[in-house]
Amino acid sequence: MRRPILTAALLLAAAVPAPALAQGEPTMPLDQVRQGMLCQAASVVRGTTISTFDIEVLDVVSGDRAAESPRILFRASGPAIDATGIGPGFSGSPIRCPDAAGTMRIIGAISEGIGEYGGKVALATPIEQILGEPVDPPAAATRNAPLLRRARSLDGPLTISGVPAPLATRLRAAAARAKRPIVVTEALAPRSVFDFPVQPLVPGAAVAVGYATGAVTVGAVGTVAYVDGDRVWAFGHPLDGVGRRNLLLQDAYVYTVINNPVASGDLSTYKLAAPGHAVGTLTNDANSAVVGRVGALPTRFPLRVVATDRDTGKVRTQETVVADESALGLPTGGSPLALTAVAALGNAAFATLSGAPARQSGSLCLRVEVRELPKPMRFCNTYVGGGPGPNAAMLADVTSAVSLLDSFEFGTLTITKVEANLKLSRAYPQAFIRRATAPASVRRGGTLRVRLSLQRSRGAALTRTIAVKVPRGMPTGTRRLTLTGTDPDAGASLGDELTGVLDLSDSGEDTEEQTPKTVAQLATAFGAFGRYDGITTSFQPLTQESSPEDDLAALLGEGGGASLPSGPEGVAQRPRETFRDPALRIGGSATVRVRVLP
Repeated sequence: MRRPILTAALLLAAAVPAPALAQGEPTMPLDQVRQGMLCQAASVVRGTTISTFDIEVLDVVSGDRAAESPRILFRASGPAIDATGIGPGFSGSPIRCPDAAGTMRIIGAISEGIGEYGGKVALATPIEQILGEPVDPPAAATRNAPLLRRARSLDGPLTISGVPAPLATRLRAAAARAKRPIVVTEALAPRSVFDFPVQPLVPGAAVAVGYATGAVTVGAVGTVAYVDGDRVWAFGHPLDGVGRRNLLLQDAYVYTVINNPVASGDLSTYKLAAPGHAVGTLTNDANSAVVGRVGALPTRFPLRVVATDRDTGKVRTQETVVADESALGLPTGGSPLALTAVAALGNAAFATLSGAPARQSGSLCLRVEVRELPKPMRFCNTYVGGGPGPNAAMLADVTSAVSLLDSFEFGTLTITKVEANLKLSRAYPQAFIRRATAPASVRRGGTLRVRLSLQRSRGAALTRTIAVKVPRGMPTGTRRLTLTGTDPDAGASLGDELTGVLDLSDSGEDTEEQTPKTVAQLATAFGAFGRYDGITTSFQPLTQESSPEDDLAALLGEGGGASLPSGPEGVAQRPRETFRDPALRIGGSATVRVRVLP
């Protein structure tokens, strides 16, 4: 079922021992399935043990051309599910019915709910539809189209683990805006993924499809529907429904079934579960099943986060492995890297500071190695937190940078490694400009020494004297020297960034003019996420004042920069990086009246 689940141990480069392979079981075609048949379904409801429960076939239903393919309508009962019903996580559970000779045959797999109170009545996908989905992609029935249109795949919410509580709250809010149900947890997994042995992927076993695994886990847990040798069919419905895939195929551990018989809110009854060992590759995300092979693992790359506590010197390293689908052209249109990186950095920051203080500071250097470039792409930024702390601004930068990579369409881009170097402190080194003073005159090409009176946030007053270089080519006469600092990082845009990130098919909305057309241009654009956070200066006419926003836009070559006049006046008004105190972020702005001499 489509539900990413929770934290598992880091996927090692060497695959774990493969589980034993099962041979194909007998099956029963749909035209032999009859109303009133008494059958048995298999699924894991606790740990890794496969439990069984009773199934009564109510009918075989089909729709019109606008509806889905035929489905088996059934009622479930038995101790394993009486208290909870069935829901996300049960999808793929095989249903076995006796034939005329008493031989148990698989007729299909649980796949869809119909909103029935208690979750006991649901639909199953016929086995021939499931087995009709290839591992490597390149009837008499009661007509009931309204029922099939009302049916919903038991594809549970996207589940992300390794996420601290403050970030989890933002992710849930973003998911509500994106109308995508998710389950976010700080940490939920077996004590170690190796606390339970590698499980054979047999019909009824818990199975996971992973986008990422390690310190952070993003994936989906369901049930194995059918196995033939090394080939595995699961879920009974699509994950994303995009065909060829290159994702992790994993066994899984089920903690319990969460009971919600009225399906209130975004969730119905669902399995709380964690992916386990990586045992193969999911290769086909088809209409009636997800299909893969046990054995070789998919192409993947490491995401490494090194977090340093500047106050204590303690260093923490966390590693996550991300499935790489770039060779397939990113089948969903985007990669899971942005979401995984946000969760991994949020996890590391929260663990490093043992919480999420609102007033904190830090720095981030994000480095991405790709096969197509001899040197890594990278950018570095410093952050000083305002209300929500620096993490929001930092994570917004990460999501924007990764979205840029996903949007690249002018050639191949093969990521081989991602590393984030994070340094955090509980200190809040932010000051604001109160006023500025300077000599009354200065010559063109000379240096003007400006004294800044500063106020540290909730602290003492202090001063800094900075040197302002006067451009040689600017006009003479009386000017207004504008000094613009960098205010605290509020990170207000994180919510919008996360809303886009939660849609794994969202690869950004760059226009053709903005999109880099070579890998070298992409590296330049990636590096441009690094920002100057010091004081800029410009010489404005007395009759014209520029806002700090105008100065920043001009400095970055955006909007305001295009409106600068040409010639000597443009030389005067162009903002210049002037002073940066590495130990203190200086915000606010001030102006000084000064006469420029020849």
